[in-house]
Amino acid sequence: MDSHSLRRIAIGAWIATTLAIAVVVTVGKPGKLYSTFEAAGQHFRQGESLYPDDVPATQVLYRYSPAAAAAIAPLTWLPTHLGAVLWRCIQAIALLLALRAWARVASPAVSWPHLALLALPLSIGNLHNGQLNPLVVALMLIGIAAFSHDRYWLASLAIAGAALFKIYPLTLGLLLGIIEPRRFAPKLLLVAAAAITLPFAIQSPDYVIQQFDHWLNLVENDDRTHQPMHQGYHDFRKVLLRWGLPISLKAYRAIQIVVGCASAIVVLWGRYQGWDRARLVQVCASLGILWCTLFGPATESATYLLIAPIAAHALLAVRERTIVERVWICAAYGILVASTMIHWFPYSVSHVIRGTLIPQPHAALLLLGWTILQITRSPNRSI
Repeated sequence: MDSHSLRRIAIGAWIATTLAIAVVVTVGKPGKLYSTFEAAGQHFRQGESLYPDDVPATQVLYRYSPAAAAAIAPLTWLPTHLGAVLWRCIQAIALLLALRAWARVASPAVSWPHLALLALPLSIGNLHNGQLNPLVVALMLIGIAAFSHDRYWLASLAIAGAALFKIYPLTLGLLLGIIEPRRFAPKLLLVAAAAITLPFAIQSPDYVIQQFDHWLNLVENDDRTHQPMHQGYHDFRKVLLRWGLPISLKAYRAIQIVVGCASAIVVLWGRYQGWDRARLVQVCASLGILWCTLFGPATESATYLLIAPIAAHALLAVRERTIVERVWICAAYGILVASTMIHWFPYSVSHVIRGTLIPQPHAALLLLGWTILQITRSPNRSI
């Protein structure tokens, strides 16, 4: 199949999927998550608490920062169903364009239509539910692509924009800052600081400070370690628990820090070893995004959309490699796809499967192991 036909198929598949989701949302309900974001935007505009004690049955507890509520607020001027459809369409378009931009700089280079088609099955659930993750990963990929082209202000804006919604994408920015400590790191810190001031430009300082205080208290007291296996955060701690190795939250926090520091050391080592720049950026992308999910501070099942581009890229990268690598990556990608299909079953079935197998963290572990294997290879070889 020629490249033009494949490109049309990829774009057509994304358009058809987005339109189908838009129809479902239009004739049905906007979804609990969008209703939650819409309510947060309205509360912010009206100077009301973003974290009320009583949450309507049509919403869930808003857990994001006041800065995220300020960014979402413009959507609240639209009718609910129109806003819900637009919210999903914007994220689908952003993710598709981000995949295209990243495919051009990824190491090794891959076909973006193939990348888009492989990422689509892992994205449908998030787009349908109105999650923030498609926009977050899109901004992270745009940041990586911009950084690769030495467009450091754009890279800073993209990564800080992702961190506006979820703090942990800053991990990716910090790793990239090791590659360019002078030309990129100060710009990222400046843009991130400016992003924090966004709510103050819209609302009174006293109100914003109060909301940040409530948000920090909410994050600090968000302990899900005692929830059943199928609930709570699906991260490396849950894997340890699954295999009979329970660990305290304090000890796990230490593991998160150690793994993050180890990732930084790998990038620093590669820089001083003179690794090819594309390889260095790819290492930052892989380790940074995998840390955000497997070792991140708030990894839910839907958060694993963040590693969809990494899994899809790896699947394309191993096509001409050893059978062991192909099976290895096919297993990781297959587990991620199966994890999305689990939700097709009744909750009474899906929660048992998720609680017993903990599939997504195991897929992330496979990808992390493969990434480490590539790093230990010849520094001149693409990941």
